[in-house]
Amino acid sequence: MATSRTPILFVLTLTVLFPMANSQTFDSFWFVQQWPPGVCAFQPVPCVQPNLESFTIHGLWPQKGRTSATGCHGTDFTYDKISLLESPLNATWPDVIGGNQKQFWRHEWNKHGKCSEKTFRQSTYFWISIHMRNRFRLLYTLGVAGIVPNNGTKEKIQVQKAIKQSFRTEPILRCTTPSKRPTSPSVVIARLAEIVMCFADNGITLINCDATKSTCPKKFIF
Repeated sequence: MATSRTPILFVLTLTVLFPMANSQTFDSFWFVQQWPPGVCAFQPVPCVQPNLESFTIHGLWPQKGRTSATGCHGTDFTYDKISLLESPLNATWPDVIGGNQKQFWRHEWNKHGKCSEKTFRQSTYFWISIHMRNRFRLLYTLGVAGIVPNNGTKEKIQVQKAIKQSFRTEPILRCTTPSKRPTSPSVVIARLAEIVMCFADNGITLINCDATKSTCPKKFIF
């Protein structure tokens, strides 16, 4: 009888020792920064912080192919693990829509962060996100290229060029649009909402993003 139980005991041992074996695999990361005025432009409910004129963190998202890796098994969010980072997180990763920072961080970790546990533990996941945001100073980078946020029309190709020249990488630009479109196709209504930088699965090596994932038209408001 002991012999017949050996395979079962072996499997149970592996499950205990390697709980992340069931986590979804991924091949890259998206580091997503958001522009609050663009994110909040067409929200059905007014944002709590719609006028922050600084790019803030939306999330660090493991990617599997062309989709986000989500719904993974892993360690649930624990605030104590990032309590020492609360001040920089409040400054760089606010919940601009609802104003509930801790709930926002919990959501991002439980939805996306769990999938990256083979690379980043929870505290490292948030710390590296803060570091990335400080490394990629998008407002400064665009300003050097003469692209400033003045609610004016900007060209997608110029924004992409500014980022590529500064960081030597292809970004993804994501825009928001209202549910009701204007009758004239020449009217510029899309607003820049997010800029994505892409990394290899080690979370360190910067790589080109898939530009076809950009949702912005040729011209948008920023």
